[in-house]
Amino acid sequence: MYLLDRTAGRKDFGNGSIFLQATLGTVLGIGAGFVLFPAEASLIGVFLVALAQHRTVEALLDRNRDEIWGGAEGARGARGANFRLAISLLVFFLGVLVTYSAATLLVPEARLPDLFGRQLGDFDVVSITDVVFDDLGGILGNNVLVMLACFLFSLLYRHGGMLLVLAWNASVWGVIFPYIARTAPDRSAGAVVYFLKSFVSIFPHLLLEAVGYVLVAMAGVFLSKALQKYELGSPRFTQVAGAVGRLVALSALTLALAGVVEAYVAPTLIRFFF
Repeated sequence: MYLLDRTAGRKDFGNGSIFLQATLGTVLGIGAGFVLFPAEASLIGVFLVALAQHRTVEALLDRNRDEIWGGAEGARGARGANFRLAISLLVFFLGVLVTYSAATLLVPEARLPDLFGRQLGDFDVVSITDVVFDDLGGILGNNVLVMLACFLFSLLYRHGGMLLVLAWNASVWGVIFPYIARTAPDRSAGAVVYFLKSFVSIFPHLLLEAVGYVLVAMAGVFLSKALQKYELGSPRFTQVAGAVGRLVALSALTLALAGVVEAYVAPTLIRFFF
């Protein structure tokens, strides 16, 4: 934790550093969860992953604030600052996802239920071709529910809630498909190849969903901070509220597109590769 904290106070660290911190923090979270709380390792590990990135994301939010209020570029500068923040949070998400995927592929198969039981739940699909995608209406409804959960968690718990939601979603997506690759009876080319083909099939809508959740989580954090710092109706609160509204709208559009891709593109890609 000390080594990770060495760069957490800097506001100029790059996305490569964020990705490295996310992967190291995830390895530590998975390992510490299993050693210290073996009965609930899969759940505790996610909390530890989020906790490990607390100061990093706090520094990212401070950088975002300084870029918006300390710059002289107006709305264009604010959009650029928010774009950079969104990319950095997406990099964190991908770092957690990649690490969970690697762990699921590498640990002994018999230990997977102990390490990732909560992520697997009652999942009983034995092959990627058995995955049944909901219709567009069902997918959009589920995306809206997750979007609201992201917003509320971020509004109530700020970057702690945002980190928890993003880390949990990354852990679930990072476990499910490698798990199928480890256990599928039709993996004739090996688990890694099976996983890569599965990942290519689901990555387009997964990435869009991740972007949508990052955007709405940012909106929740921004609104929470504005409610605390600024008077309702003040110029600064109005500016933040406008940014929140735009982020929520962009998140909704991104998640709608993700729903279309999941409903129509993902099944097509699975049929193509398998």
